[in-house]
Amino acid sequence: MKVKCDITFIIVSYNSAKTLRGSIESCLMAAKEFERSQVKIVVYDNASTDNSPEIIHEFVEKYPKIFIGIQGKQNLGFARGNNQAIAASPSHEYVLVNPDVMFKSEAIKHLQNTLYTASDIAVVCPKLLNLDSTPQKSIRKFPTFTYLFFKHFLGEKLLNLVYNFDYYYTEMPSPETAVEINWGIGAFMLISGDYVSKHGLFDERFFLYFEDVSLCLDAWQNGYRVLYQPQASALHLYSQASTSSRFNYLTFVHIVSALKFFAKYRSSQIQWQLISWLIGVNTKLINSIKFSKSLKILIGNG
Repeated sequence: MKVKCDITFIIVSYNSAKTLRGSIESCLMAAKEFERSQVKIVVYDNASTDNSPEIIHEFVEKYPKIFIGIQGKQNLGFARGNNQAIAASPSHEYVLVNPDVMFKSEAIKHLQNTLYTASDIAVVCPKLLNLDSTPQKSIRKFPTFTYLFFKHFLGEKLLNLVYNFDYYYTEMPSPETAVEINWGIGAFMLISGDYVSKHGLFDERFFLYFEDVSLCLDAWQNGYRVLYQPQASALHLYSQASTSSRFNYLTFVHIVSALKFFAKYRSSQIQWQLISWLIGVNTKLINSIKFSKSLKILIGNG
């Protein structure tokens, strides 16, 4: 059985070479605040085709005592990638860091101080900033199906005319101290290792998107709380790829994850049972097609 370290920084990368180095170096700077035997940095790479693996290998060679690099053979998705990473380093605390996030060491202290104010806190989220230091809309209320439906088909501007829902907490005065929130985006957050050991981290049915929403909703349902600590901040080089156009591959993934989310929490309703079944059939079909293509390639190479 592995001995738990005090804190583990987790990064899941996928073709993230442009920003990955800065993210890792932020973790290394924060790691200096801890005893080397009590801190780990784990980077799980989801079969990147850029030079992310080379960057990770470079840090493994340079910091072998605290740095763990894991090279995946295929893209497992964000949820499974993070779960693989935490399995490599059992810890009392986990800091999930996107490969496009950079932060200063004091942000970790603010998050830790908040986490330990009560035993029922599972997740603490910081303030995420744009390059111009303006705050991002990183804390949110749990979405309704109607809200997401109108948001996708009408867009943000028309949405507010037909459906009044304060999804981004815009009506809440800017807090100066920690406050409870429904959920915060998983780009950067501190998670209790005790909670993870009891309830797990991400639900792997979500390949990308909504795994963070589900994590926070599960925490609330399990009797824990999710907090936002505005005194901690981080730079997030955020790219809304899934919403850059009305429909693209990532938009499709976002829609599928949204349907999975509502199917998970409305499983007693027949219509959502049907949707869940259809998603399962579609996933099996896609995997079958991928397997057939791989088999043809192998036969052709033979």
